[in-house]
Parts: sequence; structure tokens; C-alpha cells
Amino acid sequence: MNSKIIAGIFSFSILVMLGCKPNASVRINKRASMSNISNLPDNPLEMNPMAVSLRPEQKTISTLYGNGIASRRLTGSANYAPGSVLYLVTWKEKADTEWFGARIPDQITAIERVAIDRNGQKNYTFYKSPACPAVFYSKKDERPSIILSMPIAVSPGLYQGSFKQLTLANTKRCVVNITAANNQ
Repeated sequence: MNSKIIAGIFSFSILVMLGCKPNASVRINKRASMSNISNLPDNPLEMNPMAVSLRPEQKTISTLYGNGIASRRLTGSANYAPGSVLYLVTWKEKADTEWFGARIPDQITAIERVAIDRNGQKNYTFYKSPACPAVFYSKKDERPSIILSMPIAVSPGLYQGSFKQLTLANTKRCVVNITAANNQ
């Protein structure tokens, strides 16, 4: 009788242990990660995310990452300081199998790097993927300006004043723009 109880408890504990094991291979989105970054000077995914851009028509997601110097702009600095390094990483998107209607990054389609040297010169590099070497890009003169002018994500925790002041400032600006448009 004791052996039947012990066997039952043992069987139950084995079932509990096997039933609670998550399927980690499904939970990690390996296609969206950067497994081979040998041709990149830095790993952008280890930098600070600064902005996100969704383009539903093209089914892409882009994230702007910056090094420590570039991320100072998050706290109110007007321009990027010399030494700033920014990466705009673009992924194709796919449907999330875990959440109905959600979209998640799939495969990296492009990586753009803008570095500002100590003289304020912008150096632009385009990568087709993390494993590919830098390639020539026909619009390389306009891309750094577009990347550097991307609006930074606003977080109430990073805003120096109160969130109420931030909301009022944005409301007043909208009213001014509407009034100016009506006067023309």
C-alpha cells in the first residue's frame, strides 16, 4: 500500500514538472535578433531605444537606437552631440501567434548607422543585414538628416517638469496652430 502511494506521488510530481516547463524555443524570436553582427561596429540592440516607427503599408517596424552620448537627447538636449552613434534597425513584421491581431518583428531588412564625429560631420553607413558588409545607398545624403530628425519618444519619467505641464504645453501649441490656420 505504501509503495502505491509513493508511486502515485512520484508520478504526479513528474507530471507537474514536465507540465510546467515552458517551450523556450517558441518564446524567443530568433529571426528578429542579431545573431551575426560581425560586420557591425556595435550591437545596436544593446544601445538605448529612442524611437519606434511603424509603417503598416510596408509591413515594417523600425527602432532608433543610440549610444550613451546620443541618449542624452532624451532628457532635453536640442541636438546630437559629437560622439553620438545612432542605428535605425528595420524589421519586416509578422503576426504574433500568442496574441490575436498583434504584430511583432520578423526578419531584419536594413540597418542604418549615423555617427557624428568630433567635428560635427555625419558619417552614414547602410547595411542590408547584420551579416552583410556596408553597401552603397543612392540616397545617402538625405538619410542621415531624416534619421537625426526623427522625433524622440517622450516619457513622463524623463521629462524634467511635471506631466501636467507637458500636456498643457502640447494643448496650447495645438490651439495656436489651429488659430494660425484659420487666420490664413
